[in-house]
Amino acid sequence: MGNRIKHILLGFLIGSGLTVLGAELYLRLFTNFDLFLNFDLIRKAGLLGRIVAIGSLLNLGVFTFFINRRKDDYARGCIFAVIIITLITQLL
Repeated sequence: MGNRIKHILLGFLIGSGLTVLGAELYLRLFTNFDLFLNFDLIRKAGLLGRIVAIGSLLNLGVFTFFINRRKDDYARGCIFAVIIITLITQLL
């Protein structure tokens, strides 16, 4: 049971990190914004949800990788990260 929780937590960390990385890459490549420097501006403009959704696309590839390698607990962690980040985004 202990290893399972560790695997889910590691999948959660990977999923969360990739979402932030994906959002930052999108902003740097296609806009003049920076996620960390312009966070308040992005939030006030109502774009945070859209940017996080685009950033979450990187999780799709990692999730598929984990499923194909039969690392189901890691994949659960990735999905859990997307759910938690979505809830946090809705609260902000």
